[in-house]
Amino acid sequence: MTLASKAGHGAKVGLFGVSMVLNGAMSLITIPIVTGIAGATHWASMATGQAIGASFAVTVAGTAASARPAMYLDSLLARLALLAPVLIVQLAVTVAIVPHQKLVAYVAGVAMTLAGASANWFFIGEGRAGRFLALDTVPRVGGTLAGAALLAATGDLLLFAVAQLAGSVVALAASAAVILRGRGLDYRAAARTSRIAASLREQRHGIVATGVMAAFTPAVLAIVAVAAPAALPAFVLADRMAKFAGMAVSPLLQMFQGWVPAATGAERVRRTRLAGGATAGIAVTTGIAYTLLLPTAADLLAHGQIGYPLGGAIAFGVIATLYVGSSFVSTVALMAGRVRLVALAAVAGVPVTLLVLLATEAAGLPELAAWVVALGNLAMVGWQLMALRSALTRDLTPNNPEPLVSRPEAREARVP
Repeated sequence: MTLASKAGHGAKVGLFGVSMVLNGAMSLITIPIVTGIAGATHWASMATGQAIGASFAVTVAGTAASARPAMYLDSLLARLALLAPVLIVQLAVTVAIVPHQKLVAYVAGVAMTLAGASANWFFIGEGRAGRFLALDTVPRVGGTLAGAALLAATGDLLLFAVAQLAGSVVALAASAAVILRGRGLDYRAAARTSRIAASLREQRHGIVATGVMAAFTPAVLAIVAVAAPAALPAFVLADRMAKFAGMAVSPLLQMFQGWVPAATGAERVRRTRLAGGATAGIAVTTGIAYTLLLPTAADLLAHGQIGYPLGGAIAFGVIATLYVGSSFVSTVALMAGRVRLVALAAVAGVPVTLLVLLATEAAGLPELAAWVVALGNLAMVGWQLMALRSALTRDLTPNNPEPLVSRPEAREARVP
C-alpha cells in the first residue's frame, strides 16, 4: 500500500469516526438540556423508549461490491415489511415498560427503529465516508439539534422526540435515493414476498444474534423500571455513556474488520490475535477511564440528579469494558461465518442473566443489579471467545475443509 493510499484510507476511517462520535456526542450533549428542563426521570423514560426502539432495529452484514445495491434494496424492503408489526409490538412494550412520558418514549423509539435501516454498512463497504457523513449523520444530528432548540423554547419534550424522528426519516430517504438512483434494479422482483422472505431466512442467525442482544438492554431497563424505578435514570445514563465509549473506538474496530480478513491461513490467525490483543487493551483502558469518570460525568450531565456509588461505578465500568471487547469478538465471528454461535451465546446467555436479575430484584438487592448484568455479559463474551479460539485452531489445520472465512463475500468488511 502506497503512502497516498494509506493516507486516503486513514482519511476515510477518520471521517467514519467523525460520524460515529458525532452521533454519540450529540446524545450526550442533549442530556443536560433535557434533564435540566424536563428532569432526570422524564429523560430516563424517553431514553428507555429509545433503547426499546434500538432493540427492534434489524441489521444486515455487507456483501460483495457488485451486489451491494441489490443487497441494500433487499434489506430495505425486508425491513419495511417488518416495520408495521414491529411498531405495533414496540408500542405495546413501551406502554408496558416506560413509567412516564409514554408517547414521547414511543416517538423517540420509532426514530431509533428507523435508524436500523441505516445505510452505514453500504457506505463503509464502498469507502464513502463523506456520503455517510452528509446523508446519514448530518440529518440525524440536525434533527437532534432542532429538537433541543424546540425543547428549550417550549419545554415540550414531545417536540424533541418528533424532531429526532424527522431527522431519521430524512436520513433514510436521502441515503436510499442516492444509493438506488441509476442502478437499474428490478424493483418489482425485489418486492416479491418470496424474495423478501428469502432475504430474511438468509439473515436469520444474524437477526437472532443482533435482535436478542439488542433486546437485552431494554429488558434490563424494564426489570429495573418495575422493581427499582428510582434506579432507572442511573442505568439509562450508564448505558448511554458505555455506547458512546464504544462509538469512540469504532473507527479502529472498523479498520480491523477490513484488515483481518484480507489475509489467509496463518497470517489471518496472526492478524486476528494482534487485533484482538489491541482491542483487549483498548477495552480495559476504556473501562478504567469510564469507571473513574462516570460519577463526575453523571453529576455534570444530569445536574446532580443522578449519582453512582463506587461499587456501582466499577460494575458499570466492567460492562463498558465488555461492550467494547464484545464488538470485536462478534465482528470476527461474523467474518468467520459463525453467526450461529454468536446467536446461541445470546439466546442462552440473555434469558439466564435476566432471570438472575429478576431474582436479585425480588430478593430486595437492587445494588447487585449492575453486577448481575456485568457477569452475564462476561459469560456471553467468554462463550464467543471459546468459539473464536476453536475457529482459529481449525484455520491452522492443513487441508481444513472449513476455513475461518469460508465464502468469498466474507472477505468484505462486515458491519454488525
